[in-house]
Parts: sequence; C-alpha cells; structure tokens
Amino acid sequence: MMQERVAIVGTAESWTMTPWNDPGLKLYSLNDAYRMKGFQRADAWYDFHSIDKFFYPQEGRPVYAHQIPAGFYARPPGHVEWLAKQAQSIPVWLHPDFKAQHPEAAGWPLARPFPKADIEAHFGRYFTSSPGWMLAHAILNGAKEVHIYGIHLATEFEYVKQRPNFEFLIGRVLGPGKITTTVREGKRYFETAHGLVVVPEASPILRENFQYAFDPKPDAYLEPLKWELHKVEVKKNRLIKALMARPTWSPWVQFEQPGEDPSQPPFVRREKASTIQIELAYLTALSADWQDQLHRAQFVAQQG
Repeated sequence: MMQERVAIVGTAESWTMTPWNDPGLKLYSLNDAYRMKGFQRADAWYDFHSIDKFFYPQEGRPVYAHQIPAGFYARPPGHVEWLAKQAQSIPVWLHPDFKAQHPEAAGWPLARPFPKADIEAHFGRYFTSSPGWMLAHAILNGAKEVHIYGIHLATEFEYVKQRPNFEFLIGRVLGPGKITTTVREGKRYFETAHGLVVVPEASPILRENFQYAFDPKPDAYLEPLKWELHKVEVKKNRLIKALMARPTWSPWVQFEQPGEDPSQPPFVRREKASTIQIELAYLTALSADWQDQLHRAQFVAQQG
C-alpha cells in the first residue's frame, strides 16, 4: 500500500474541495463520510471503532450525545453492510479485533486490521483522533505529499484534544528544514525538501499567524467586553443567592454587598424581594446584551 500522494477526506465544510479527478492522488476517508451528497470516490476506508459498539439511531430522528451509551459510536443504519460492500473492492481498515467483534467480517475480501501496534512502535501512543491515526498510517506507507480536506478539528473538544496531535503529525510529514508557504486557488501549500502538505484556506489547520510574545493577543479586544459581562454575572449571582436564602415567609431580602471602594468592608443591604426581582430581571437583560456584543465582535473578527 505504498503511496506517496495521499488525501485524507473528512466531513467538515472544506471536503468539497477534494480533487476527485486527480488520478494520482489516493483518497482515504472514514466512518460515515460516504453519506455526504457529492462524495465521489475513495481508495481506502477507515472505521477502526469497535464494530460491536456501533449505535444505530432511528432513521430521520436526531441523536444527542447523552443518548449514546459510553464507549459506543453513532453510525447510520446499514453502516456495517456498507463496509462489507466496500471491502469487496478497496481496503477497509477496521479495529484490530474486528473478526472477534463481528465474525462475518472475516469473510470480507479486503477487510484489514488497523495496524495500531505497528504505528505505536514507530510514533508512540500519542493519538487523539481518527485522522491522526490515518495520517500516521499514510506516513508509514511512504506518503510525501498529503492533502487534507474536511478535517478542521474546530469544536471545543477537537481544538483542545485532537488538533495538537494532528498538527504534530503534519510536522512529521514536512520533516526538518525551512517551510515554504504559498497560497493558490483557495489552498495553502506547506513545502519542505522532505514533504508537501496541502490544506484548504477555509480550514483552521495550520492557520494561526499569532506569534506569542511578539504579537498582541488576537482576542485582546474582547477583554473589556468579557470584563463587563463578568461584573454583571457577579451581581446576578449575588442577588440569586440572596433570594434563595430569604425565608419564604419574609417579604425582605438582606445580604452583604460590596461598595464602590473595594478597600472598604461590604455593607448590609435590605430590600423588598420584589425590588430585588426587578433588579435581577434588569441584570439578566444586561447580561444578554453584553453576550450579544461579545458574539458580534467575535463574528466580525472572524469575517475580517
């Protein structure tokens, strides 16, 4: 399976930029990406989650994370049958123990146990995503030119847990030496004497231009808005706590509240519960306004 030119195709928006008609580029995709309208071809498929732990939601009905049992992975109905069909013509890389998990898969002609142990022997055990395992597999199989489409790793979990490992492996593709970066036709090309990586401009992978200690923090402009929101939330929480502590029979609310001078001790405030409720409604509206301003500022920054 030695291939020097490989594309890993995921399901984020930039998957539509996949060069389907490049015959020398081997396309590797994963899980249920085949469901995307317009998906044209793949030269190898990866789904190395435990086959006996696929969770099948009802067709046409949304499924939420809390509905999926721990250790299971959501797949569309008929997914195993689809894998079986693909394994007649292209390699389908499955869990190393797939034959024990799904004995029928032992008869799929091109079903392959994912070489997890071999990859760990070469790279160590730092792997946090399927695309990361796929990229390492491609490197072991001689990939020198890697295209990445539909792999953004941009949700909070992906950004924190998965993207660092994936970008670390991209560094293994590029190897030592200076990286030359060019942009053309909506794609970024990262090239060294050792390798080439191609990423759509729309992808956040390898896109950060901020240099720590030498450039201002990219989101520094948001700090005043965050501070105003924080102050309002502190006031809200203080009032909510006071209301909850009020005896049910009492029309009054009494609590300590800091004054304008932080060096002075707080003063005791005593108000009617209805007055506190009106103030709380105002602070709730004010909090929503600051949140709206914060989201608007973030959106404008992302667009520009």
